[in-house]
Amino acid sequence: MSLGDDFPLHSYTTKHDFIATLNSAFQSLSFNNTTTTKSNRHVLSEPKPKPKSKSKKRSDPHHNSDENDPCGHPEIQDNKCINCKKKLLDDKFGVSFSYVRKGLRFSHKEIARLRDLQSHEKLKQKKLVLVLDLDQTLIHVTTSSKTKQFQTSSSGNDHFTLNSLQKTVKLRPFVRPFLKETSTMFEFYIYTTADKAYALEMTRLLDPENVYFGTRIISRDDSPRSDQKSLDLVLAPERMVLVLDDIDDVWLNHRPNLVSIERYTYFGSNSITDESETEGALVKSLRVLKLVHGLFFHKKLEVGFVQRDVRVILRMLRGEVLKGCNVFISNLDSRVCFMAEELGAMRAMELEESVTHVVSLIVGSEECMWAEREKRFLVHPRWVEAAYYLFERMPEQDFPVSLKKFSNGCELENSFVCPRLLFVLFLIEVEATNCGLLKESLAVNWCMSCCFFPRLLSICHLSFVDEVLPKAVHWQLSL
Repeated sequence: MSLGDDFPLHSYTTKHDFIATLNSAFQSLSFNNTTTTKSNRHVLSEPKPKPKSKSKKRSDPHHNSDENDPCGHPEIQDNKCINCKKKLLDDKFGVSFSYVRKGLRFSHKEIARLRDLQSHEKLKQKKLVLVLDLDQTLIHVTTSSKTKQFQTSSSGNDHFTLNSLQKTVKLRPFVRPFLKETSTMFEFYIYTTADKAYALEMTRLLDPENVYFGTRIISRDDSPRSDQKSLDLVLAPERMVLVLDDIDDVWLNHRPNLVSIERYTYFGSNSITDESETEGALVKSLRVLKLVHGLFFHKKLEVGFVQRDVRVILRMLRGEVLKGCNVFISNLDSRVCFMAEELGAMRAMELEESVTHVVSLIVGSEECMWAEREKRFLVHPRWVEAAYYLFERMPEQDFPVSLKKFSNGCELENSFVCPRLLFVLFLIEVEATNCGLLKESLAVNWCMSCCFFPRLLSICHLSFVDEVLPKAVHWQLSL
């Protein structure tokens, strides 16, 4: 696959220089792994006491010893060994793969064997694996009855009312072309924190002919933790797996695999227009996925496929986006700082000559005045977030630091709003129109961001908080 003219070079003279650097990164990774293995050989070669199992167990070709293993065979179905029918006394054997077949469990060695088989099969097909979230990544769902006003602005085949679930569903623009095109490069998994019935119904809307997903639909009923997602349930090596999700906090153990996408909101949104079919988030994500796939299978890489890793590719691509920028980030949460560093920007701890960008929420602050005086870029945190989602440096003039005025004269930055503040405003019955949001959205946003995924999106304008909210609740808004 051609890497295209939009290949992110920045600090590289040519695409070939980037490929050479990527090749070196893979070789270095392989060398480190080999060194680690060699250093542990003396431990692995130490004599071990003979197991007290029968000799026929050791000679059994299906034998696959595992902790809490009743018989040494690799598969358990409904608490019984598939091979010898021995009953399992507890549920600690291996890992549950109930999404493949209810009651099915594989031993850890069997999982490793299956992943190895899958990796060989995918490499023959020149395919990687893509794990897709559902809600606000591919679809937006509401239980509200106030949905008729939105139906006129969407096409007839992307808007569904499901009476059985009492939900209304809107497909994200470009989702069907996205699935069709990426299916030539990736095998899909659906992974959602919703229940199984919901996951199956939403997947049916996305894939009515069942050509993309098969049984690879993982719900919270299949996952050991309802608040976290894990690639342990994906039958593919992690070095070949990408994840597309609007929530990064649920992938704490697999962030290097994550391609973040901006959250899709249709119902309850302020906007009177839908996301663009030709320039929306899925279009941008497709570009990134194509790029990673093209680099993984690039013919000029000297290392073998076993040494290639999508996590290394993602890290290098992301690290090119803001390379050369020296940013001063003012009074923001650590998430924006983390994003900037991941994007290759240098972080300045104080205002100095080398600073190229000031990232701030507060108009009139010392750092804002410094940026204007020294003719440096002054940008909103959304500039960093957009670069992180889109893998490209966006025009600074599109992300000004500005104020929104409410009808009561109060002002609030044009920013993501702290979910706790939204909920407090909802409780004290501040008019929803003054906040530019629907009342229902306030409660939903708070629940989704604070309860289930406790991450504050940004810090609110403190002067506004002091003017509007009682001092008694102000302490709740501190991070």
